[in-house]
Amino acid sequence: MKKQEIENIIHGMLHVARPLEVARIRHLLSDGSLEDIVIELRKYQNPDGGFGHGLEPDFWNPASSATQSWFACHIIRDHGIDPFHPMVVALLDYLKETFDDHIMRWHAIDQDNINYPHAPWWEKEGSLVSFNPSASLAGFIVKYGNPMDAMYKKARKVIDEALSFILEREEPVEPHELRCLIDMMNDIALDYRTHQHYKRAKNKMILLIDEALEKDEELWFTSYVTKPSQLIKHHPSLGSEVFHDLLLKEIDLAINHLNAEYLWPITWHWMGAYPDAFEIANQHWQGIIAYGYLKLIKDLGIPFED
Repeated sequence: MKKQEIENIIHGMLHVARPLEVARIRHLLSDGSLEDIVIELRKYQNPDGGFGHGLEPDFWNPASSATQSWFACHIIRDHGIDPFHPMVVALLDYLKETFDDHIMRWHAIDQDNINYPHAPWWEKEGSLVSFNPSASLAGFIVKYGNPMDAMYKKARKVIDEALSFILEREEPVEPHELRCLIDMMNDIALDYRTHQHYKRAKNKMILLIDEALEKDEELWFTSYVTKPSQLIKHHPSLGSEVFHDLLLKEIDLAINHLNAEYLWPITWHWMGAYPDAFEIANQHWQGIIAYGYLKLIKDLGIPFED
């Protein structure tokens, strides 16, 4: 990959990305500080410890929700933010307070979403038994939380149920739910490394990932399909070795699908709803996608050529 291509992507990103993604890319590739990321991320955190305000750009509800908080968890993991940082401690408290013991899950969204700009799929909560985002949040608690806390034990129960789900599943897993299961498997890798269900689930997850991936590479950048980087966000990660060649192929193809601004157009839309808000969300997503590819390029050690 040529250095000029990387520079063009960064330049394009700086025109549309949120300050949060700008701080993240500077930390990744230049002299940006981790504290700059924390400062920007905390702007999306509410007094209850949860995250809202469109951190996940497809819904703009300022109230905290499990899905917006899941997005924050991803950033915290990605940058290795200290588990004892006040922002993380407050988030863990939020997750503890909002866990629904009756369904052993978190509710994905706030019911007030309908009153704010949002994509159609975020208007109502989906299945209450889905592991999206609960598997990922449970994994986060096991990785970052206090083992002596009652919530830690509840998170392990969610994880045990998720491992059984993986082992017993005979049909394909919905890709967003699968992504959350991958998050969980990465988070528990150390604590569960001798756990027999975990070891068997790791092998089953590779099959589920393979099943979920769109095999027609021509669709990866033209349709909303599941390409490797939508499930495997970093390296090392569950699946990043097995699907290493596919990740490299996606990155090669990605360079050929940059638009005139050296960014990747998103492959979904809000079906005509909230056109002004969608245009802003579209730009924010382009910044997020650009960061994701540059992070993956660095993780995989792809060399830059003059």
